[in-house]
Amino acid sequence: MIKNGSAAAPPTDPPPSLRRSGEAREMTDRRLWSYKEIAAHIGVQTDTVRTYRKHGLMPAPDVSEGGKPYWFADTIRDWVARRPGNRSRRDSKN
Repeated sequence: MIKNGSAAAPPTDPPPSLRRSGEAREMTDRRLWSYKEIAAHIGVQTDTVRTYRKHGLMPAPDVSEGGKPYWFADTIRDWVARRPGNRSRRDSKN
């Protein structure tokens, strides 16, 4: 996630002050995803993911660094599984 060698990559495990309160379950994939990784995961454009967030259709970011939101991969996978009308795009291509 480093662009032009000037920005540091976001941390993979946020400090306690940035962790989501009330995390009840054990997360196994704590990689942080930006809009770009989320878009690739669900097969849409990056701007579509931004629109989902703008309209409150996705979970709050797990971490914000430098004003940029990041989500744990498990957070996004859980959200995708719960989305209304969820069906895997891979399944529809068979």
